[in-house]
Amino acid sequence: MHAAAPTFPPLAYDRMRISAAAFEILACLAVVAVASLAFVAGWLSVNGAVVLTVLLLISLIVLSWVNLGHGRHPCFLFLCTLTLFQGGRLIAYCLGSFSDPLQIDLLVGAPFAIPKSVAGTVLLCISLAAICIYAPCRWNYRYVAPPDVTRERKYLPYLYFVFYSALPFLIYKNYLYLTYIQAHGGYVVFYTNYGNLAANVPLLVRLVALLPLPVLVMIFVVETKKRFLYPVVFLYLSGSVLFLLTGARMAFFGTILMLWYLARMKSTRASRIWHLAVLIAVLVPVAILINLLRSNEDVNQLSLLDPVKFIGMQGISLAVTEVAVQHREQFQPYSLSYLLHEMELEFVASDVSTYYRGRQLGYDVSAFLSPSTFGQGLATGGAYVAEAYVIGGVFGVVAISLLVGIALRFMYLYSGNAELLVLIGLSFTEVLLMPRGYLLGPASALARSLVLLLPLFLGWVLYSFLATTIRTSSERV
Repeated sequence: MHAAAPTFPPLAYDRMRISAAAFEILACLAVVAVASLAFVAGWLSVNGAVVLTVLLLISLIVLSWVNLGHGRHPCFLFLCTLTLFQGGRLIAYCLGSFSDPLQIDLLVGAPFAIPKSVAGTVLLCISLAAICIYAPCRWNYRYVAPPDVTRERKYLPYLYFVFYSALPFLIYKNYLYLTYIQAHGGYVVFYTNYGNLAANVPLLVRLVALLPLPVLVMIFVVETKKRFLYPVVFLYLSGSVLFLLTGARMAFFGTILMLWYLARMKSTRASRIWHLAVLIAVLVPVAILINLLRSNEDVNQLSLLDPVKFIGMQGISLAVTEVAVQHREQFQPYSLSYLLHEMELEFVASDVSTYYRGRQLGYDVSAFLSPSTFGQGLATGGAYVAEAYVIGGVFGVVAISLLVGIALRFMYLYSGNAELLVLIGLSFTEVLLMPRGYLLGPASALARSLVLLLPLFLGWVLYSFLATTIRTSSERV
């Protein structure tokens, strides 16, 4: 007797290859792991870790551009804002503008350094956040076709009517804001006395001025004829310049980036990198000039028009993350309170006069660093990385960043639907501002958008009824 030798099918080596997405993610994690071990062992200095963090952030931006549709995925813009707001000082250090990028000089008269262990934790959190955002977006990425807007084009006459009717209210509101701010101390009024600023504008004007933005987004998504679309965008941005001159930059530039993303999702053409370069080359000098105007600097001092210095200034939110890491015990008891109050950000105005501890992490950090300066209305925004660390430490940063990445993935997948693309556009600016804003800021923006869509829907019902009545009467005649 003899037993027959068992036969095994040949191994399919071509199916065992590691996918490019898995290789990229594992490579990034390996770099972070090796650098962390070297940092703990004392072989890697803080400055060396800063350089590695910058290289990792820039590499992920490049990978997201190359692998995620050349800007057609929200992950690309989110990684750009994360790098700017959390890594701006790190980049400026690499370009020779700062000697110690992790030194905290926000709102304090005497800057101070943080311990090496805290610096390492901060850089680790930023690196892991970027990787965890990129990973869900990169995994099983697929192309999403532009939305079919054939059915929605019937709304365009009504949308144009509402937009051109409400735009004068927006311009008038922005004009009143600008004149009030110029007469009462400048940009800081937003944080010291926003209640009186808003009361300076009639209630009806404030309410109607809320309509142009959602209507603009709807027109931008639905309209396919550029000769009708360009005047609407131009008029809206022109009317928003008055608000930009008050010193509030984020809403204006966030709107431009939101429209850029919507345009990319509507297009089937591959975007060229020089288009983005031109956009940045236009926006950065404008942002620098507005910063000089609101800080009462001499605009004739051309040395202040320094892009590297501007990038470093945008990275002040890094200080919020540093303080949250070093003094987590000061803020952790208010984690739930922060989340609850973030849902009312788009509905309830807040400034220094209405401040109480536990309402906003950025205000708590500002009051912690310098109570006297904070009392004068000087404060900083938040930082979702800092808030995530307060909630759950490094594990919280990883878990929440993964959730953010998954949310960005679903935003992209559902951008192929016209109605959902409108909702995505209305909350897109707050999504991009999360690295210097708040964790639930986009949810609050989405809730406000849904509230604004209700009167627009009721108006459409009335408009349809009147249009049908007029058409029927004309046909009878």
